[in-house]
Amino acid sequence: MGSTEESEAMPDKIKSMVSTKEKISLKSSKINSKLEKYVLLIITEILKKHGQDRFTEMLYTTIKELAINAVKANQKRIFFEVNGLDIFDESQYAEGMVKFKQSFSDKMADEYGQKCMEKGIHVTLNFFFKQDGMHIEVINNTPVIKLEEIRMREKMHKSMQYNDIAEFYMDNMDNTEGAGLGIALIMIMLKGEGIDPNLFRIITKPRETIARIEVPFTKEYVTLRSKGI
Repeated sequence: MGSTEESEAMPDKIKSMVSTKEKISLKSSKINSKLEKYVLLIITEILKKHGQDRFTEMLYTTIKELAINAVKANQKRIFFEVNGLDIFDESQYAEGMVKFKQSFSDKMADEYGQKCMEKGIHVTLNFFFKQDGMHIEVINNTPVIKLEEIRMREKMHKSMQYNDIAEFYMDNMDNTEGAGLGIALIMIMLKGEGIDPNLFRIITKPRETIARIEVPFTKEYVTLRSKGI
């Protein structure tokens, strides 16, 4: 993430960018405390600028969850390659997931984060903000695996029925993975803040996967979803 001097100057740089720009981007191949700190600072400054502090905790939790899921998805791809497994083969996918979950640790996350960086695989966080609202994109520069996309969309659909994460977990505890629970948490948190959960979208493209959340600040905000974007 840069030198010590750059790191120390980053908070001031972020504050300056929030006051003068309408977009801020971060890029990383792994999640660490420094990146989390920058994400929290960006969200805090944007919301403070627009008098929307009430969304701080919800947005920070949401973006952190999405970023962790995206980074893990990238590192999982590398893990499959290293272990000679085909991530697109259903039987090998099941075998690889068992090995990946058993092997995963902080040390492994750092190691595979470095491997992702060397291969140019990363996650980009884009924060767009204006007076009437903001949207945040978590972009993974790899496509989502079809099997995982199906599961994600099932969780999104099912989450619409719930207003309480504990209730969702109890009803789905036998078939809920970490990412699925995270998606449910995001949608339930949005509902709790009075935000239409349909403003959380997973957009799949041939070469990338985009998780996007829109947060209206005023009634004048025109959503990207309503524009068909």
